[in-house]
Amino acid sequence: MFNVAIYNTDPISCLTRNIIEKYYNQVMNSRWGGGNLNVVSYFELTAPQKDIVEDIANLNFLQMRSLYKKSLIQGVVVPRELYMGQTSIVPFMIHNGINGEDIYITPRIAHIKSISEDELIHFLTPYYSAKYLHYLEFHIADHCNLNCKACEHYSGLVESPKFTDFNKFTKDIERLHEFIDDIGMIRILGGEPLLNPEVDKYVTLCRRLYPNTIISVVTNALLLLNMPEHFFQTLRDNDAQIHISLYPPMADKFHDICRLLESKGINYGFSPLMEEFEMKQTTVKAETPDYFYSCYQSRCHNLYEGKIAACFLPFTTKYFNRYFNQNIPEDGAIDLYDENLTTESLKKALLKPFERCKYCKNPVKVKWEQIKKPSKLSDWIA
Repeated sequence: MFNVAIYNTDPISCLTRNIIEKYYNQVMNSRWGGGNLNVVSYFELTAPQKDIVEDIANLNFLQMRSLYKKSLIQGVVVPRELYMGQTSIVPFMIHNGINGEDIYITPRIAHIKSISEDELIHFLTPYYSAKYLHYLEFHIADHCNLNCKACEHYSGLVESPKFTDFNKFTKDIERLHEFIDDIGMIRILGGEPLLNPEVDKYVTLCRRLYPNTIISVVTNALLLLNMPEHFFQTLRDNDAQIHISLYPPMADKFHDICRLLESKGINYGFSPLMEEFEMKQTTVKAETPDYFYSCYQSRCHNLYEGKIAACFLPFTTKYFNRYFNQNIPEDGAIDLYDENLTTESLKKALLKPFERCKYCKNPVKVKWEQIKKPSKLSDWIA
């Protein structure tokens, strides 16, 4: 008997349990006589202590981990569609004593009408070998037309326009696809991505390679009202959405933007009005890189010029260093063209802190404002 806990209690999690108990075990029994996979609980980070869902308990993480350490639970199942939950739960579990080899990822199951025997046999894939990432982002412009103080992409320090080379990027993301063939969400960023006249191409490329991913173009919306019709057509054709980072300069145009996107048939979302930024950059090196484990950006996998990293800082710190003549480490990137790279080694590397993490600390709130040129160190360092 192999006991597992399933992450979360939403309908996808419940469907996962149903498939395991009614179909997976049946197929495994008929093939090898070994289909004794038993779902003993659901779990969440902070579930109510005695919450009962269906006919099994919903445990909090500490309760689940206690059972795991006693070998009363041998595995954890994370439904693939819960990509936002995976942003925190997988690295959190690994950092807090759950062996990565005991975490399993399901296929996408939300719209499954029937599952073949072969699909059922491979229904649970160990996390490290699953060719899946919950999240990927990339820049198509490093520079910006807003230039916020404390922007951790350092866009305000990019002194001349810097666009991603589309042909080179195509090779890079196709190389990534050899190791990762499914992604929960892809976000196209900058800087300001709408500055790039080829933004349409990136949307179409992502949809070709990752047909099931959520594609989102993240913009400050300054250019959105004047974008050409072919841009909106590309979004519709590729089922891509707009996410608006709402800053004070666009607050009075917010309703105009919403009306435009609705009239174009574009799905969209937006942040709350951002009147504050978080500043966590420091030039004082910490003894350990442990901030990595509490940093939400350490799960924002970033693809940049043939490399991938847990976050964008290995790629953008160069702008800070050049502008202020600093020497903050620019390490942490994984070379996609390393001949020894595998899906497992890539995913394990993305879960490890690196030297650059020693220069981030618990953030402080600062008032949002645009930088003035020349920029001062106090625009970036609390």
